[in-house]
Amino acid sequence: MPYRRIVAKFGTSLLTAGSDRLDLEAMSRLVGQVVRLRDQGCEVVVVSSGAQAAGRHRLRGRLKPGRNPSRQAVASVGQSHLIQSWDELFDWHEIVVAQVLLTRRDLSDRLGYLNARTTLRDLLEAGTVPIVNENDAVALDEVLATRIGENDTLSAYVANLIDADLLVILTDVEGLFDADPRTHPEAKLLSRVERIDGSVEALGGGAHGAGSGGMATKLSAAQIATQAGVDVVVANGRLSDALVAIVNGERLGTAFPAPGDRIESRKRWILAHITREGHIVVDTGAAGALRAQGRSLLPAGVSAVTGSFQRGDSVEIRDPAGGRVAAGTTNYASDELERIRGLRSDRIAETLGYAYGEEVIHRDNMVLL
Repeated sequence: MPYRRIVAKFGTSLLTAGSDRLDLEAMSRLVGQVVRLRDQGCEVVVVSSGAQAAGRHRLRGRLKPGRNPSRQAVASVGQSHLIQSWDELFDWHEIVVAQVLLTRRDLSDRLGYLNARTTLRDLLEAGTVPIVNENDAVALDEVLATRIGENDTLSAYVANLIDADLLVILTDVEGLFDADPRTHPEAKLLSRVERIDGSVEALGGGAHGAGSGGMATKLSAAQIATQAGVDVVVANGRLSDALVAIVNGERLGTAFPAPGDRIESRKRWILAHITREGHIVVDTGAAGALRAQGRSLLPAGVSAVTGSFQRGDSVEIRDPAGGRVAAGTTNYASDELERIRGLRSDRIAETLGYAYGEEVIHRDNMVLL
């Protein structure tokens, strides 16, 4: 199987089956596909639309004539119904779901980004299916910068956040066409787009249907994700077993291949952002484990902390002789690491009063030098 960690974005029109409310039968079919992928050894994060549609339906007939509830109010009502629906459907398969609500502010702030990444990674390691949505209840219309915009873009951010192999955006259309199929019946589906440029963006058109994101937002999401080394496929989620087929390499919809390998893209980012303000010194045993076995760096292997750096910085790891061993994104700032160096991981929370994970630098966020 070419993909192991997948972000699956389900659009509103898919979850409502074109109606004005959540369609549990349609959602159940999607759940079944996620379960099958997990049985094949995949990790799956679901980015779910549908809160607005669910909220509008549940509030219908309950408001005074002429009253138009805010987007935040509608989302607040719909979000609980949406997550309850996912929870009940996955529970039939004895799978636990976890609700994760994000805003652009969460992802633009360095600590917020790291916390979200750690949370999602922990949820996947715990065997849950994270259900991610934009936190519309606190995303203010007046402060557009705090909004991600819609869930297509959110799915791209999440794919980057968890270092996904593949982002699948399932909607109610076949993919990207060379003309608008609604007005040009002869339009042809583009099965593969190597590069998203101005001519491709011009094919995007605008939003339509129950959701807020048309093909233009899907192209924007594809551009964000592919630049980070994540392959993207936009396809019709109403096709039987579309998600499973795509993950298993079948050609459906429009594929947007990443221009470079995900791991190589991440390595380039880490190497380009190494701080010169400080570094980590490890003992001989830890240096050997990193070099020969590709292990994560644990606090027990840290012998010294030099200089100053912040959580989330890209930091060099050196051996006792000063040789460069690796570089990676640190989960702990220099002052925190000074307090926990040499300790077992199970003593981090006891020493600091909190923990951002048992690793100082996880192997997924490390490059050997």
